[in-house]
Amino acid sequence: MRLVPRISLALVAVLAIVAGSGEATPAAAAGPGGPPAHASDPRDRFAGMSGEEIVDKGLAGEGFDAEAVEVGLDGIGIVARSATDSDFMMRLDLAAGSSNGTMTVSETVDGLHVTDVYGVDIRESTVERAVFDLTDTTTGEVLHYDSTAASPSIAFVIPIAFAAISLSTALYYLAVGAAIVISGALALETAKAVSKILEENDRRSASKRRYYYAAVRENGKVYISPSGLTATQALARGRKGWDVWATSAAYARSLARKLNPSRSPEWHPAHKDGYLRHYHPYMHRPNMHAFYGLPS
Repeated sequence: MRLVPRISLALVAVLAIVAGSGEATPAAAAGPGGPPAHASDPRDRFAGMSGEEIVDKGLAGEGFDAEAVEVGLDGIGIVARSATDSDFMMRLDLAAGSSNGTMTVSETVDGLHVTDVYGVDIRESTVERAVFDLTDTTTGEVLHYDSTAASPSIAFVIPIAFAAISLSTALYYLAVGAAIVISGALALETAKAVSKILEENDRRSASKRRYYYAAVRENGKVYISPSGLTATQALARGRKGWDVWATSAAYARSLARKLNPSRSPEWHPAHKDGYLRHYHPYMHRPNMHAFYGLPS
């Protein structure tokens, strides 16, 4: 059963997504369907906090009580209710290593508890931008959402606006501290990914182990895709100037050397908090990072 198109305190809470004060009118928060506004540098607000803590605190500042936040190689799950109208609930579930999943929203309307489930296909999810498709599993209706593009129709598509804007809010805080999606590929913050990657490799036979993983620099951190790369795939990625994380310094050095065998690779310490030790191919040709280890 679909949620009824009514403006409620829950909608105001969902639309009040200005980080910092956590207060805004619906028009001020989303504009005429445009992107939500957030603090310019969220790292200052959440220094020293884990990814789950960042999501929890961020949602709380925007009118949600987070009941559960789980981020790991086993998947991502967030359950939160509106602090101002506890009848409104949102739940995001993404499968392990996937940027696809489901978004469930529910509310009690005139004494009747109603629930809608949407398929989620996330294309991009960083601090700067959220792009995804929501598909109503009952009607097949599809909404394309891009936080950086004006989409006036979203203001009139209730109840799907509940799901779209609350999902954009949740993805923003995931990107600040725990997980991003780049070109449809999910990547986890390094500390979140590494321990599980090493545990999985320990359980695998030698032929199944992976020693290289795609890495992305974003928001002052390094994020790692939980899907391993073969040595050939790691070389192909490095030749494009894209970063790679290796399970040891020896593997990172070997990759950088193979990418430019003319001379020994260059070693650098972590340049700042949140970054990693790494090698560059000689003369930065190609200009990529072969990361290893944990954040400084």
